[in-house]
Amino acid sequence: MTSWAVAAITLMLAAAAAPALATESIVCSAEGDAASIDVLMGHTAVIAVARVWLDAGGRNWTTDGQPGSTKVIVGQAFEDNQHVAIDLTDEGISSIVAKLRLVKAKEQSDSAMGGTLSIAGVGAWAVTCPEF
Repeated sequence: MTSWAVAAITLMLAAAAAPALATESIVCSAEGDAASIDVLMGHTAVIAVARVWLDAGGRNWTTDGQPGSTKVIVGQAFEDNQHVAIDLTDEGISSIVAKLRLVKAKEQSDSAMGGTLSIAGVGAWAVTCPEF
């Protein structure tokens, strides 16, 4: 077996042995679809934002650099039992591009989540996240 084959097998085994990251997608939108945000989060001991897609005013921002979108970076993210707060920055991490602030409510089998989404130079909206 070549050293390349051994290295490939080793990488595959290491990837298979890595713990799985539990994920959830939070999709929030403003009335009339004026703005929306889709956040894929992984949960371990702390919040980990895996991907963000953001649309407003005919413009798109993404953390994964999709063609036709502006690339953003997750500047900070916070989550507890009652709140979610995410700030997205420009690629140079010199200014905040967007802020998402959410409040969670849960009672028995009912739950709701909503808050605000603001994008610098574009606007601010009340958003709801129906599939919380």
